[in-house]
Amino acid sequence: MIGKITDKGIGSFRNRIEYIFGLRKHEHALTTIRTIGRNCFSPDPLRNGHEKDKIDVEGMIAEFDAVEKLRDNAIDSDRVVKPVWHAILALPPGEHLNDKQWSEAIDMFLSDLGFDETNKWVAVLHGDTDHEHCHIVANRIRLDEEFSMVKDSNERSRSCDSTGRIEDHFGLSKAPAPSETWGTAISRAQMEAAEREGTIPLKHKMIAKIAGAVEATQQAHGDMFMLVSLLRRQQVYVHFTKNADGQPTGISYEHQGTVISGRKLKRSRLTFQKLTTQEGIEYDPETFRELEIEAARRDAEREERVRVFYLVLRARNRRPIRLSFKARQQKELEDTIKAIIALLLSLLGIRANWELEDKKPGEPYYQLRSDWVTLPRAEQEQELAIAWEEDPALAL
Repeated sequence: MIGKITDKGIGSFRNRIEYIFGLRKHEHALTTIRTIGRNCFSPDPLRNGHEKDKIDVEGMIAEFDAVEKLRDNAIDSDRVVKPVWHAILALPPGEHLNDKQWSEAIDMFLSDLGFDETNKWVAVLHGDTDHEHCHIVANRIRLDEEFSMVKDSNERSRSCDSTGRIEDHFGLSKAPAPSETWGTAISRAQMEAAEREGTIPLKHKMIAKIAGAVEATQQAHGDMFMLVSLLRRQQVYVHFTKNADGQPTGISYEHQGTVISGRKLKRSRLTFQKLTTQEGIEYDPETFRELEIEAARRDAEREERVRVFYLVLRARNRRPIRLSFKARQQKELEDTIKAIIALLLSLLGIRANWELEDKKPGEPYYQLRSDWVTLPRAEQEQELAIAWEEDPALAL
């Protein structure tokens, strides 16, 4: 079972309640909706049927919204609170709980997250996808004398512990913990848009790049310097936040002009603390200034590496000639070799005309047309094709 807690909201519960009862645009078809449980006096919005014109959520919205108004009248405080709480419990494909079991699972989950009988809540089951899932909307304000709030510290950690307890209780398959995977939730709408446009959402693209760099650093028993260097090769750049002592307290990642903190990307693995403790990326506080300088670099890593190229000369009815060269930049190598070839041809009385022709995507060919002035015209046109090929084994 997977438990997901969405961002908390302020103000009215209208949007969330209308959403879970199918009155707002949804990511999947809604033909099976059932109210599994609720802790409020208002009647079940589905009591008159499931058609949109028969679903009546007004009483429930008014009851949920009234709690914050009561609190505002009873407590003299300017502190802004976020009472709107929305969570989803989802089973993997093929697994099933009946309504009674779902009700028990919801009670366990809400209790583990700190809700009690003084909180307003409603739970609705959606059974239209390949995996059953239940939406829970709750009010974090308790109807007690202090109108206390349900605390949200370590909320996601407690959510994982609770879903694990539910899995054990009902004999469900165990979902991997977030600290064991790189996966992140992606909505159906995002996936469909990515398929149409041939793109992957930026957040998921960034996580894939960072995950590869982290795993490569782990395999090499590397440190933060290695991780920063590997990320730069992926065009992912690192920013640090510091405390008063000048030591890092957080890390953010930049890709394609967008900066996202490690906490928002994947708080269970990509914060600075998780990288250095859980993921085993070595870090020496004495070297942080040098690490900042390294992280600030933006030059392409491949321009610093020695690259091996092959020059292939092919002429009609002649065996190809293959020469290897090492260089840091391909353009410098090309200019040098072109000058050498032009010099050799000039010694033979050949006038050369270079033309760039793309034979294959990403594989440049230079077409050399030469005029042999001492031969009959029928033999004047000769072609010499020069292809550049890069050795897959790059020497550092």
